[in-house]
Amino acid sequence: MKDLINALNTTSLEACFEALQREGTPLALATVVQAVAPTSGKPGDKALVTGDAIVEGWIGGGCAQPAVIEATRGALESGESSLIRVGPKGEWEPLEGVVDYTSGCLSGGTLVIFIEPMIKQPVLNILGNSPAAHSLCYLAGHLGFAVTLTCPDPVASNLPENVRQAADFSEVNGDFIVIATQGKHDRSALKAALDSSASHIAMIASSKKIAGLKASFARAGVDSAQLDRIHSPAGIEIGALTPAEIALSVLADLVRVRRGEKDTPQAAEVSPQAVTPEESGGCCGG
Repeated sequence: MKDLINALNTTSLEACFEALQREGTPLALATVVQAVAPTSGKPGDKALVTGDAIVEGWIGGGCAQPAVIEATRGALESGESSLIRVGPKGEWEPLEGVVDYTSGCLSGGTLVIFIEPMIKQPVLNILGNSPAAHSLCYLAGHLGFAVTLTCPDPVASNLPENVRQAADFSEVNGDFIVIATQGKHDRSALKAALDSSASHIAMIASSKKIAGLKASFARAGVDSAQLDRIHSPAGIEIGALTPAEIALSVLADLVRVRRGEKDTPQAAEVSPQAVTPEESGGCCGG
């Protein structure tokens, strides 16, 4: 019976977590790791917590909850986990790495609780069906990105299971967008990226090609500030030649942007040998 109850609690937490994540609500997971009786919270009890309230789960009664909420605010602000101890003042010695909160609970008892900020995965939308696009799909998940591959053409079925696939450029969005069309659907993919609210747009292309595409879009009335959102050549300079190396270069730059770093060397020109025959031309593709 206890296992069944735990399973039901886990399902409830997961459903709540997914719903709040979709809304963009910052969350932390609080887990009781030690309990000194008398306490209503027991080791293994969990709760999802925002900076304002415990929204799902159980980590103990009202004596512990204010401390957990306050610790959650700090964890969400810093992005770092913390270990807190809640109980009557003077009943234990300070411990390095443990933040103590005094409880006014008349029954006494002490809880040690691990607070883990659940940072929302940044969404990376990869546009295209090129070898570089596929390499990006394989590598990006290991770096904490939620990956979508968008392309109107049929895509290989052996992509990682966690990669979401979409076929409609008109619904493109994400925190990061990488255009890896490399000669096929270039213009439609670039237009979709510019129409999105993505904070960072990168395109795997030569300087000659991207200059031609920008000129074409400018003639069509696209504002220069919009065109300046395009980062190309994509990635950082590592001497990349193969599709996998190009993907590594691009993802290294996305990590740099994600972490707020600046002034990283720009990637070198994409060589025709490294990508597809179409890339060696000017503004090819549509």
